[in-house]
Amino acid sequence: MTKFTKALLFSAAAAGAAALVLNQLDLDAAPPEPDPGFPGPNPDDIAEEDVEMMLNELASQL
Repeated sequence: MTKFTKALLFSAAAAGAAALVLNQLDLDAAPPEPDPGFPGPNPDDIAEEDVEMMLNELASQL
């Protein structure tokens, strides 16, 4: 086969592989919602003692 034909086949194979990968990624989809089963810390539910402890820890780091 000529160099041109090999390059054409290689280019087509690479384009096909890229199309398959991009099709699997679904870039138009919205990002998934955070899992409600593992919520982050709620600042309103932190006890005053814990706030004081965290502030003291932060002050000792500075």
